[in-house]
Amino acid sequence: TTCAPDSLLAQQGKRGKQDMLLAPISRRRAIIAGTGMFIGVTKAERDRVPSLADVPALAGYVGDFYPFAEAQTLPPFKFRDVAGRTYAIADLIGRVLLLNFWATWCAPCVYEMPGLDRLQAGFSENDFLVVALNEDRERPEAIENFLRARGLRHLGLFIDPAENAMHACAVPAMPTSFMIDRAGRARGILPGAAPWDSAAGRALVAYYVAGN
Repeated sequence: TTCAPDSLLAQQGKRGKQDMLLAPISRRRAIIAGTGMFIGVTKAERDRVPSLADVPALAGYVGDFYPFAEAQTLPPFKFRDVAGRTYAIADLIGRVLLLNFWATWCAPCVYEMPGLDRLQAGFSENDFLVVALNEDRERPEAIENFLRARGLRHLGLFIDPAENAMHACAVPAMPTSFMIDRAGRARGILPGAAPWDSAAGRALVAYYVAGN
């Protein structure tokens, strides 16, 4: 089942996109739950599930990292790099992925990008890859220049100009990040920006890189 963000808004009544972006995390989780997909658990819930008790906590600026009680199979979707090559998540498995949905017009997205860049710099791309998936409709060169102008040189640039991936994953707001294990399964979600290059962010990535 897939559900586009606009459909999620319709389920919640006639609210605007800005209201969705500013919605309390409890309501965002309810909206995600309404799709039947990607329902994370809170810290209190996690502490009651033995398999999740050791997952490092990462507090975001709006919502925390919510691990899934069971690994989730991602819906099929395609995206591209700036050279026009087409990818699926299956093409990148064998390493841990952080699938981050972002856009140049999204201030929280832009705010967290330097941290994502530093996070990537701290891990080998053979073990861990930030898949920064851009949702702009600009030319790829313009998006690439946007990153390079800010000194972000460790992030690969991927684009989703038709928003197919965003719709398939029922992304509730941007930024949103999914942690994906080496087998290509989603292990958790963090809606909103987060300090990914903090000790907590690095510990979370290291936990999944270690094969947990």
